[in-house]
Amino acid sequence: MRTIRRAVAVMLAMIVAAGLFVAVPAASAGQSGASAQAVAAARGKLTDADKAKLELLKNLYKQIAETEKAIRAKVKAARAAGKDLTPYTADLKTAERYSVHRQVSHGLMLTEAERQQLEAMDTSIRSLERQLLQLRKAKAPQATIDALKAQIKAARSARDAFAKSIRTAALNQFSARLDLLVADANMKLAFLQSLLARLP
Repeated sequence: MRTIRRAVAVMLAMIVAAGLFVAVPAASAGQSGASAQAVAAARGKLTDADKAKLELLKNLYKQIAETEKAIRAKVKAARAAGKDLTPYTADLKTAERYSVHRQVSHGLMLTEAERQQLEAMDTSIRSLERQLLQLRKAKAPQATIDALKAQIKAARSARDAFAKSIRTAALNQFSARLDLLVADANMKLAFLQSLLARLP
């Protein structure tokens, strides 16, 4: 049980900086059948290889957090010394985004690619919702409004279906999910360490 609790702790890793929090709607989680009991049952079947991967993931996240802290300290010192950080603007923005790489949603951690896809879907939905408000203010024909409402509903359904597919895959293919998260964490750590070395 202690190992399982550690697994849960890793999969519910703390977000270390302010940023986007991507949440899978509770309704879709319930519809997927991914209850807390199902998650616990899935995690109760950890193999020795899975336990090793979880420990590796935990260590990677620790290294990422330490590297993020070192980057923030180096940036602060560079600014205080009047050094020009303009060439690093894009990379620092990426680092800031990576600092919230441990996206947690109903106990499910997201990779950077998944986070970006969900964010893009959310952005599209918000854009459609703004269009709907504008149409209503302009007193557009009801048929036009209804068509846009149907488009919004379809976009939300697609978003929820994608979130559900992530959770289902995580429950049914837990070991493969760990491999995906380890690869994602390695990619982020390599980028952050490179940035740290390049900063003045």
